[in-house]
Amino acid sequence: MNELHAPRADAVPQPVRDALAALRAAGHEAVLVGGCVRDLLLGLPVADFDAASSAPAELVLELFPRAVPIGLRHGTVMIPTRAGPLDVTRFRAGARLEDDLAHRDFTVNAIAWDPADGRLVDPFGGARDLARGRLAAVGDARARLAEDPLRALRAARLVAALGLELDAGLPAAIAEAREPLRRVARERVRRELEALLVAPRAEIGLELLRRTGIEAELAPGVADDAAAVVAALPRDLELRLAGWLRGTRAEAILAALRCGRRRALAVAQIVARHPIDRVPLRGDADLRRLLRRLGCSGVEALLALREAELNAAECAGAATAAARAALAALRARIERVERAGSLALGRSDLALDGRAVMALLGVDAGPRVGAALRHLADCVIEDPSCNTPERLAERLRAWQAAEREAARSEPWT
Repeated sequence: MNELHAPRADAVPQPVRDALAALRAAGHEAVLVGGCVRDLLLGLPVADFDAASSAPAELVLELFPRAVPIGLRHGTVMIPTRAGPLDVTRFRAGARLEDDLAHRDFTVNAIAWDPADGRLVDPFGGARDLARGRLAAVGDARARLAEDPLRALRAARLVAALGLELDAGLPAAIAEAREPLRRVARERVRRELEALLVAPRAEIGLELLRRTGIEAELAPGVADDAAAVVAALPRDLELRLAGWLRGTRAEAILAALRCGRRRALAVAQIVARHPIDRVPLRGDADLRRLLRRLGCSGVEALLALREAELNAAECAGAATAAARAALAALRARIERVERAGSLALGRSDLALDGRAVMALLGVDAGPRVGAALRHLADCVIEDPSCNTPERLAERLRAWQAAEREAARSEPWT
């Protein structure tokens, strides 16, 4: 059960109210709809405001010179305001607000509210369902999800975000949307998945995707305990993606979802080195190399992921004492190496910079300087005590001499 709050006009930024007033002054109805009204009823902060209006998109663009058409096929225009964007969509499927609400996805999103006079329009009992903690489609569930298969993912995201329970007809409709979902733009799919993964009860949404076959479509090979592992992790997107996708071809899955290259590589790097307590780390030099390659935050992500995995295993009744002891010992080793400092995690941490290297080698800027700096970084990884200008200069001269000797011994070709 959820406690609902009467929406307050002052919860809506003044620039948003001003835009609605301008549409009304032009002779058109304009009210807030969808998720923003739902969140206002729940007393939650609202990030994005959406409005439905009888005004055609062309008139909205005329009234607001800075407005941008973001979906003219659906009559949607984005009005930039000082409080953020306001998306305005012309009433769908008819000239009345009720016609528009009849074609929205779920009853909890089919509520409209006018902050000017406090009028709440709720023809499908969305507020009642919200209070009861129930997620139901507007009318026939199969018809609503057929209109936009992405609504199947949205259902899982709302369950994860708000802890709602599915109406009896929804699970079958979600399962039927699995194949049509293949034709939905991957960027839209990814955005819903990302919102689901960082939701307070992400495990419930993921379990729904598994039960309906959608998870296997989007991410083949996800581990059986993935939902429990995600739930045990901090609400960090990259870390939760890694927890969900560990054991899979994570980089390929994220590429198919049009995930940004940087994020996909970061997640794939965590997945490739998980579990950290099984990575060969024989001595402190190996630990320093790992810290240099991943950074302290990357290593901490690996530790957090393994900890979450052990928590999930323990909840499932598995014995984890030995693995926990090994992880605790590894964490202690990493903390000792970090406290010792001199990790030379980047060139800026070296006691010699590029200019000093050029002067010592008698060369100009170029690939040779980069190779020399990489060599010096490796030296410091092996022996942090050598990170002084004098000792690094010795190592550099020895490296230069070895290179010259190697060049002399190469056969003529």
